[in-house]
Amino acid sequence: MKPSGLEDNAKDTIRHYGLLDPVDTVIVGVSGGADSVALLHALVRLNGSQGYGWRLIVAHVNHMLRGDEAAEDERFVRDLAGSLGLEYHARQADVREEASREGTSIETAARNLRYAFFGELAEETQARRVAVGHTADDNAETVLHRIIRGTGLLGLGGIRPSREFSTGSASALKVMLVRPLLHAWRHEVLSYIGERGLKYRTDSSNLRPGDNLRNRIRLELLPLLEKGYNPQVKEILTRLGDITGRSNDFLQSRINMIVKANLEEVRPGVYSFEADLLKHHPTFFQHFFVKEVCSRIGIPLGKMDYGHYNRVIEMADGSVAHRQIELPGKWTARLEGDKLCFLKTSTSPPRGRTPGFEPVELNLPGVTRLPDGREIRAEVIPIEDGFVERFKGEKTPDEEAIDADRAGKKLYVRTRRKGDRFQPLGVSGEKKLKDFLIDTKTPRWERDDLLIVASDAHPVWVVGLRIDDRVKITPDTKRVLRLSIR
Repeated sequence: MKPSGLEDNAKDTIRHYGLLDPVDTVIVGVSGGADSVALLHALVRLNGSQGYGWRLIVAHVNHMLRGDEAAEDERFVRDLAGSLGLEYHARQADVREEASREGTSIETAARNLRYAFFGELAEETQARRVAVGHTADDNAETVLHRIIRGTGLLGLGGIRPSREFSTGSASALKVMLVRPLLHAWRHEVLSYIGERGLKYRTDSSNLRPGDNLRNRIRLELLPLLEKGYNPQVKEILTRLGDITGRSNDFLQSRINMIVKANLEEVRPGVYSFEADLLKHHPTFFQHFFVKEVCSRIGIPLGKMDYGHYNRVIEMADGSVAHRQIELPGKWTARLEGDKLCFLKTSTSPPRGRTPGFEPVELNLPGVTRLPDGREIRAEVIPIEDGFVERFKGEKTPDEEAIDADRAGKKLYVRTRRKGDRFQPLGVSGEKKLKDFLIDTKTPRWERDDLLIVASDAHPVWVVGLRIDDRVKITPDTKRVLRLSIR
């Protein structure tokens, strides 16, 4: 069985970009349209003619936007998978409800739900690849669409042959979204469909310009540009995307390493890095860096515009007075000292809240439940040779060990009070807790929520930061009080 022209095109793209390995499990997103039907048949035939040994799984999402027409699409794809002897999975997703809930466009909501389903299916089947039917025409339309909306270098990169795909899970499974038909034109897809006598479905909503900018670009603007300005405009747009995309890929790989080394998760929903990382680099680096940070922590990139990136960068280099901006997805960027912090809004203390709670006496020994749901476990144990070294090597910020007899018979857990003073470990005299928190660059929004383990006289442990020097373990220590929070 000799591959056709489209199959050769797909095979060359797969080989050149390393999109698929032999014996990969591949989820193929099939809408029922010409592009996805051609992709599925091409992969099936290549699997047979080239002996790759792929496990192909057909996935379809019914967006519930076109009533009976969408139901017919679902039945068509199910029957197609059955005729090819392939595993089939489908999901119905209420796109309009999702768009209303998230405040996004229908197109964005549909894409999010579709990819969420593909991600769940990849986890379930341990698939390392998700293949979709984007073509060179889609790439040209995407580049032009982004130019019209306003884009920088990142957007000019267009659609890439592959990208890492988030499954929405903490699993270590690495999944790639791949596009084997990205260098094939739509007319080549339709020729392949005709040559092989294949049936496909037509989405009637794609045939009407309406208010959909993407449809208007495809149906009105590109034909106008081809006829009146340059017949090769689509080739030029895809070439621009490819050249810019290759440069972007190179820069992104370097910046990814820098972000990975410097982005710190302070606590769930709160991330930070040194603002100086942005100050001393050119603008294009700054935009790439902020984009990668947003991508890693879950800020929706589709809702980030040029203004968002610029305001973050200006805040980091101190060229504007504001020290906080709101970002899409209920995120906030805030400058705290020399650090730029990103917070999920739900993690920030609500305005007007009175912080803190009444002191809770600790059970010594025992477990004490706190008003915020956390628990503190206290253990009194005899000192042993080598205990301090072992403990230092294993401890986390939520654990501490102090001299049980120096700490006092009663300890309390509370939040900070005005006028709190203690003697930080390694310091010769007392210090205001407020000054200590400033010196340690503890963000303001965290200070009122810090847990303090205290005696009647003063704090003995500022949880996660420092113990009081007067309760440290010494050669004279007989008993250790080991405290841990969960």
